[in-house]
Amino acid sequence: MMNNRFLQCASVICTIFTVLGVNSFEKQLSFREQKALYSNLVLAQTSQEQIARQVYQKSSPAVVTVQTGQGHGSGFIISKDGLIITNAHVIKPLPRNEEEVEKYNPKDFPSVVTVVFSDGKKVAADVLGFGKNGLDLAVLQIHNQKNLRTLALAAAGSAKVGDRIFTLGTPLDADFKDTFTQGNITRIDSRTGEIQHDAVIQGGNSGGPLLNSKGQVIGVNTAGIVGPGKLNSGMNFAIPVAQVQSFITAARKKDISSVSTLFKRSTKPAIASISLNGQIINGNLNPEDGIASENGNFMNLYQFQGRAGQRVVIEMTSQKINSLLSLYQVSESSEGQIFYSKIAENDDRGAGDFNAQIDMTLPEDGVYIIVATSQQRGETGNYSLQVTAKP
Repeated sequence: MMNNRFLQCASVICTIFTVLGVNSFEKQLSFREQKALYSNLVLAQTSQEQIARQVYQKSSPAVVTVQTGQGHGSGFIISKDGLIITNAHVIKPLPRNEEEVEKYNPKDFPSVVTVVFSDGKKVAADVLGFGKNGLDLAVLQIHNQKNLRTLALAAAGSAKVGDRIFTLGTPLDADFKDTFTQGNITRIDSRTGEIQHDAVIQGGNSGGPLLNSKGQVIGVNTAGIVGPGKLNSGMNFAIPVAQVQSFITAARKKDISSVSTLFKRSTKPAIASISLNGQIINGNLNPEDGIASENGNFMNLYQFQGRAGQRVVIEMTSQKINSLLSLYQVSESSEGQIFYSKIAENDDRGAGDFNAQIDMTLPEDGVYIIVATSQQRGETGNYSLQVTAKP
């Protein structure tokens, strides 16, 4: 049976070479050469599997689930006496709607969380502090520990686009702890060093390590762009190890914030009214003027009154940022509850064009909200917005 499968494989290889134009008998691979090629492919696959298994076996005991009472995330141990790194938003989630914004208090977070190891063991950990200036990192401390397994940090700047990477964490549900995925680095932001990769992660992976083939931490998984059906889009982001190293150094010196700095209470969403006459509005995405979203993007909000059947064209242009537009319809229930339904989104006007445009016919009379933001997390810069009602 094995010989038949091998001969079929050899036949396919010869057919491919014929299609490519190498059709003379002398230029076709010999049976021995085909066998060697097949063996090399098997060896390469086996080598890749061995690396993945070694990374998992080495790293798994040092990766934990962080449970807060409101949800969970991931984290990893960096010292034998129990220092743990995770995301700040795992400990203190960002507000998701206007009601949560009203109630948001950065000092209202759990001072003690539960840490769950890959073998199911649970221990308490103190929340020591958070990153300053909006850095999405937090440090925890397990007490009365002396010989815990740890993860080593890679050298700053060692990660490169194309590198094989691995993730460990607890996606979606606490029962899925110790989930291991792999992929490649697809982009590194030249300005911030933020790592973009395509290893599958989901909610709950936040705070977990991004690892290289040596099992060293090159970043902390922080966010991902969700596609249709809430599926992972393959665009995921990690804080680079250089920032993690700096944060750890600051934490050891106790030079960190006692509260989360991800969201400032003073940044209550302000919605500006915009006309449909094509007037150009100049806006700016930045930490001072923009609203920080759950994914770490800055955004500005605009509203207008629309009519059913009315065609509107919304354009967002910029030389500084990768524009992203969303349009929401505002509705109210009979009990007086306000709902926001996304009815359109666009992040470009065509191939090679980073400007965004929405062209659609409104479904109902009422208020509509425009969200002007960026496709790239934390990106700042000026833009122009224009809304025009078409006949």
